[in-house]
Amino acid sequence: MTFTFALTALGQTFEPQILILTPNEFEYDKTFDKDIKSNNKELSKRPKNSEQTDFVKSDEFKKQPDNIQKITLSEISFSENLDFSKQASFIAHQYLAYRFYERFPNLLILLSNIKSNGTLIDLKKISDTEKMQYVLNFSKIELLKKDGISFAKITVQLYDNLSQTLLINSDFLGDWANPGFEFACEDKSINCTVNNALSKALGEVIYQVASNSPTIKRDKELSQQRFDELIKNHYSKPNDKDFLSKVVPTSDSNIVLTDQYQIILDQSKTKFVAFFITQVSAQDFKALKDNKKDKNINIISSKDIKDEGFLDDVPQTYAYIVNGVKYNSKWYYEKSSVTYFEAKNIEEGKQKYFYNLAKWNFFKENSTEFNPDFWESYFFTKVESAVIKNKSEIEEIKSLLAKAKTTEDKEIYQNMIDDYYEKDIKNEGYFGLYEIVANQLRQEKRKQDEQFSEFIKTDFLPKFYESYCNENNLNGYVKMNGKDIPLIFPSDKSIILCPIVLDKGNEKKELHFFVLIPNEKNSYIVYKWNYFEPIKPQYGSMYGQEVNKQLNQITKWNFSFDTLDDKNFWDNFVLIKTGDNYKHLTKVK
Repeated sequence: MTFTFALTALGQTFEPQILILTPNEFEYDKTFDKDIKSNNKELSKRPKNSEQTDFVKSDEFKKQPDNIQKITLSEISFSENLDFSKQASFIAHQYLAYRFYERFPNLLILLSNIKSNGTLIDLKKISDTEKMQYVLNFSKIELLKKDGISFAKITVQLYDNLSQTLLINSDFLGDWANPGFEFACEDKSINCTVNNALSKALGEVIYQVASNSPTIKRDKELSQQRFDELIKNHYSKPNDKDFLSKVVPTSDSNIVLTDQYQIILDQSKTKFVAFFITQVSAQDFKALKDNKKDKNINIISSKDIKDEGFLDDVPQTYAYIVNGVKYNSKWYYEKSSVTYFEAKNIEEGKQKYFYNLAKWNFFKENSTEFNPDFWESYFFTKVESAVIKNKSEIEEIKSLLAKAKTTEDKEIYQNMIDDYYEKDIKNEGYFGLYEIVANQLRQEKRKQDEQFSEFIKTDFLPKFYESYCNENNLNGYVKMNGKDIPLIFPSDKSIILCPIVLDKGNEKKELHFFVLIPNEKNSYIVYKWNYFEPIKPQYGSMYGQEVNKQLNQITKWNFSFDTLDDKNFWDNFVLIKTGDNYKHLTKVK
């Protein structure tokens, strides 16, 4: 109730609301005069962003949320007469918007050409007039020299109209060393002095705004309630350690069943999420990188990446989950959410990691009540059609494609559309299956494909290519990327298309296609596929793009596909006959 009243009282509909003022005073030693003039001259030369201006006039801009429109217009207006001191406000605006947006997409952070003397009366008047909760004021920016080093001292005020107090009223000092990351600048420049001071000040602004956020306060209360619910009614239940012994084979050394400390099952006992934890020995990031045990890991450390020694000390609490689904009387499982984090002891680590359920859709929104959709979401999503799921987005991209003026833009939009259809081609045959099941079926299929390809790649084709080259007085053949003999075939493996570059000597190389069709003697009849005229590969052994380009004239395929399952392609472009003879195939062997 307090939150709603406060927003209404100030006419607020966004959170947080911060108005960033133009610096009130700017003082500097005469030794900085040349640098200031040079900076101001460069800022005055800034070309007007015609793209942004056009965007503001577009229908697309009008579709943007109201707060985004206000923020964009504020930035454009403020940057029209930018100078060195105003740049501090501009940087603050961009940084705060960037940091707050992920948590507060309904934020409103605006720039203003208004200046303030910093008194409470003046700041309250501005806040009331502009209808903004917070006013961020740089009441004074001063450049100074000390022991031959340049510094910036910025007096920062953060006024809160709800409490009608100054949450910040302090000086922040920054030297000329390049701080890197978001505040990167030219080392030993006056820009760095301001950036360093702002990096300290804006961190405090974020802390104060977050500490006073009704949303964050409410979220903290809900988090505690959810934690209590999880520990009392789920974590404390008996752990069925025998269940996974029937699911995970002892040969899977990547999962240590004795490290399991809890398991959650659905009512039908055909889905589960099991929790594992252990303490590992000390290691640095290099050792972790060299360890091939886990592909994707999350590292949560109390140290910041900027801190000295960050890369030398990986947290020693190691936890992960194993989730699984029973499908057609067979269990499909995977290890995921592998995390290294800090914990005072193993019990704290267990509870801390178990709480991840709260962000894995275990609860109904804004509630401590169990969400039945948990068993159909996050770890248990199903394979969907990307085209159907993203229908509105595809239509929007098609609209942009129709309006595109340059060839480059048209290609970009067309590629975006093609990506959706490509995903559906790859997922054909898996729609409606749980992702975890589909992933394992894909892995099994790839393994079978690799086993199928092994003899052809290592024995049959090398012998054939060498024989063919000898019989036709060729210098030899060129493996793709210098190491691979490419094969293209459908899932049923009834036919194989073999692109290869043949070396005719005198620097003449050509891309050709051969086709293998199984015969009754457990071998293959070899044909030359003549649908395309041979072409010279542009990049030598890296001829994958040329293969893609030719095939995509008649089918949708590239080397990221496991198989080519376009029946129309095989029937009407490869195996098509004229009478009793193949139209595009010439028998070789």
